[in-house]
Amino acid sequence: MIIGVGVDVLDIRRIGRLVQKFPEKFVEKIWTPQELEFCQTRNKYVESLAKMFSLKEAVLKAISDVSGVRWHDVEVLHDARGKPLIGLSGRALQNIMKKSQIFQIEASTSDEPPYVVSFVVIYAGTRGG
Repeated sequence: MIIGVGVDVLDIRRIGRLVQKFPEKFVEKIWTPQELEFCQTRNKYVESLAKMFSLKEAVLKAISDVSGVRWHDVEVLHDARGKPLIGLSGRALQNIMKKSQIFQIEASTSDEPPYVVSFVVIYAGTRGG
């Protein structure tokens, strides 16, 4: 059963401007050390940050109850093939667990500069079994 869907469209240039204007404060507020490490290994650093930001926004929309949620409560990691994997902690995890103790998050993102789009579906239980 689907318990949440979220979509986000973002102008990559917006993230670029904020990173230039507030290089430490903005970056440390939004992305975890693991996310930053991943982005720093990519050829397109700002684009990678923008994709993660957009994914985080889509996850928050899918959760819908974002009271008390911090940006670091939603973490975007990647599997060996580069597929985004979403980890939740803190209030983000608590808020989604009010809807289902067992859940699965599917996420996808794509870009056509200067834009990026992200789509997230949260399922109750597990899919396929």
